[in-house]
Amino acid sequence: MNPHRGKSYLRACVVGLAMLAAGCASTPNPIPATTQPALSAMAQPYGEALRTAGINSVQVFANGARVRTATSFGEIYLRYPAGLGPTAFAVYVDGSTVEVDSDTYSAGSSAQYEAAIKTVLPAVIKAATENNARVVTNRFGKN
Repeated sequence: MNPHRGKSYLRACVVGLAMLAAGCASTPNPIPATTQPALSAMAQPYGEALRTAGINSVQVFANGARVRTATSFGEIYLRYPAGLGPTAFAVYVDGSTVEVDSDTYSAGSSAQYEAAIKTVLPAVIKAATENNARVVTNRFGKN
């Protein structure tokens, strides 16, 4: 075997793997990172119910396809409700606060985001509560 051919093949593999890794690293739906106090205030009334349902975070993707909810029992995905305007935000829940981040929110889109929060958060609370009951039943049997 030609030693130069082996080096060329190895170089091509390394370049190909680097390109593949770079493609995998790009996020088509970046997680919002700008804290929005107005959105946090809108979500605060749902805080106790979010905590009770074991919800750690909720992500609404800009593509309008899905809502990702991270819970104590894993992740749950719901469709973004039809008829709502597009939004992109992330809700983070801890022991005493609810914080909402969004890179696309503005005062002009406040009503659109408020409608999304008032529709999405009750839906994920319901889905997480139902999922929790299913998981407990599956793990521990029916009582």
